[in-house]
Amino acid sequence: MENLSSSSPCPAEPVSPFPFSYALIADSKGSDTFRQRPSKNELNQRTTSGNRVLLVGSIRELALYRAEVLGAYGFRVLTPQTAADALRVIRRNEFDIAVLTYTLPTDLVEELAEQVRQSCPKCPLIVISDSKRADPRISPDQTVLADDGPAALIAALRQVTRQP
Repeated sequence: MENLSSSSPCPAEPVSPFPFSYALIADSKGSDTFRQRPSKNELNQRTTSGNRVLLVGSIRELALYRAEVLGAYGFRVLTPQTAADALRVIRRNEFDIAVLTYTLPTDLVEELAEQVRQSCPKCPLIVISDSKRADPRISPDQTVLADDGPAALIAALRQVTRQP
């Protein structure tokens, strides 16, 4: 097995693939303004109120660093050391949000994503990638560019947990 970084049901909603759009929206004072409204994808995105993050990556030190940063923002992070450990966590639904990183082989990411969808279909899935191109076989709720650093991952986690 590959070396990787280390109870309640997972709440959330289904996903839709539509992008952002602009709309004429009346504000609270009754005046009309153009602003970006959430896309159908955002409105139907899987969300959770939980803070348990399953973070799976092949570079242990990087996973532990990310876990430490996320912990400072109130997330409880599990960083399994092997793919087998990650699969056990997934099958036991010991997480609210799954984060898979680009450092894993593509076939392993696909397998783990499939297991997440089977074991906890309502749990949000975030992929940290080296490109914004989404893999349709994985179908993440959020894709975070690795080069954007921890702030981008925190923003994606806040979005799927609906935190400000």
